[in-house]
Amino acid sequence: MKAGASALLLVMAACLMGPAWANEGAADESMAGQERVARLKAAVEAQQQRVDALEAELTAARGAEQEGLRADAMRQQIREVLSEQEFRESLMPSMLQAGYDKGFFIRSSDDNFFMKITGRIQFRWTHYGTSSRNLYARPRLERDDRTGFDLQRIRLGLSGHLYSKDLTYLLEFRSDSGEGYDTQVRYAWVNYRWADELQVRLGIFKLAGTRQQMMSSGSFQFVDRCMTDAVFSLGTGLGVRFWGQLLDKRVDWYIDVVNSFNDFRGRTIVPDGARELDNNPALVGHIIWHALGDQPGDLMKSESDVAFHESPALDLGVHYAFNEDEGDATTLNIPFRRASLLPGAYGVTTSNGMQINQLGADIAFQWQGFSATLEYMARFLDPRRANRAPFTPYTLLTGDGDDSCYHGGYLQMGYFLPLPGTLEKKIELVGRVGGVADIGPGSEGSWEYAGGLNYFIKGHNVKLQTDVTKIYEAPVRTSSGSIANVNDDALVWRVQLQVQL
Repeated sequence: MKAGASALLLVMAACLMGPAWANEGAADESMAGQERVARLKAAVEAQQQRVDALEAELTAARGAEQEGLRADAMRQQIREVLSEQEFRESLMPSMLQAGYDKGFFIRSSDDNFFMKITGRIQFRWTHYGTSSRNLYARPRLERDDRTGFDLQRIRLGLSGHLYSKDLTYLLEFRSDSGEGYDTQVRYAWVNYRWADELQVRLGIFKLAGTRQQMMSSGSFQFVDRCMTDAVFSLGTGLGVRFWGQLLDKRVDWYIDVVNSFNDFRGRTIVPDGARELDNNPALVGHIIWHALGDQPGDLMKSESDVAFHESPALDLGVHYAFNEDEGDATTLNIPFRRASLLPGAYGVTTSNGMQINQLGADIAFQWQGFSATLEYMARFLDPRRANRAPFTPYTLLTGDGDDSCYHGGYLQMGYFLPLPGTLEKKIELVGRVGGVADIGPGSEGSWEYAGGLNYFIKGHNVKLQTDVTKIYEAPVRTSSGSIANVNDDALVWRVQLQVQL
């Protein structure tokens, strides 16, 4: 390229110098030609320098590309080497990883050990407007309304897996106003997964009874469960659960075998005369069919449609429970009609001496911010010790040794209001109606009507709720459900802020 530039320069110089040779007397023109030649030579040299620089840049770029390809090849080789567990363990010791993912977690580098720390707190204000008189609680006593603050649920949970992702665990502690804020074990179990279709859980867990009882208390549509669930709930139990997910997780099945319903504190080995458990296990079975929806099972995570399902999601479920209660220390609360004392009211006794059969069916639906839950339960009672000691408390109180049954249900719905801006998908309007009644001549019934508003600040993790509930002739009492006494006619207004990890 340099030789070509020199030849070009000579040709141009000859062309410029020709007129000067032809006319030796034109000195001025000769000087002008020399200056033009000099300028052209300088331009050629500058252009050559630019060409050299571009060639150098091209060579460097090709070298960098080759280096990049070599680096990518080395990275792939390193990944393949480190994927060998034995080599990785010999090369570097196991190290812990920590962070936040729906809870704070600690994980070993080989992912064989994992622990998540979760928590929840519910700060509640309640106004309880009660009837001035309740002849069955304190006769002839004038009662006042009550208003105040509570921390209804304080939870601390540790969950994760050990040695393998198939061996999972949960340990949860609770501290509630109903127990005077004493810290207690809420759940404690280990779970082994042979396959999605077959798993086993051992320890203390929530029984697979009513749908609302199976839901987490942090994902409720109202401030708390309905009155009907307070009657038919089976609570927690200590024992073993067999369960699994069938048909691409479209069907969940549960079989629980536990010491007793409603609690887990009854002990097997105690001194003579202080027996806390009978010899009969309590049994519960539940099947849930996730009939519609792109994510089977997600309706069990929230009563409200916080996911705003683009296509309809539908769950159908049935449950059955059985227990022959021959003297368990922890029993179910059994409502009964107090017809022999003052007609038109309920009393509550234990399930000791009774054979219990309970059936239930539940439906849940969610679509584009709308949600609905419908559940029906029936409990059949057979006083097995009606005519022999120790006599069934139910028979002693009612004088009735025959079989009896009471049933109930509820329907609750919610809808996210179509508000613009920062309130979009944040405000939910909810409503609920429920009732409980016994079956037979002169049956007694209780009713609940409720409405409320939810503000989902950050999903269920941070939400503000308020609801108003009217209850007629409460069949039970429950602290979390804001029912102070059996037979209360109450108007309850609650406001609650929930914060959870």
